[in-house]
Amino acid sequence: MQMILKKLPRVDILLTLLFVAVVYITLNIIGINTTYVFIALLGAVEWATQFILPWIVLYWVIRLIKSYESK
Repeated sequence: MQMILKKLPRVDILLTLLFVAVVYITLNIIGINTTYVFIALLGAVEWATQFILPWIVLYWVIRLIKSYESK
């Protein structure tokens, strides 16, 4: 984790935190409960890692095998 943080400029980290804070405050002002948004986001990430990510990995493994076979 520290290696990732060392590669990112501090400005990018600050801008990301500022963006998240602005979105959080804006959603609260509009009247949207941010807890439900967070739970929905976690559900979407979980669904993607369970169903989409394995197909992407399988695709790249097949391409890797085909490239080794062609050589």
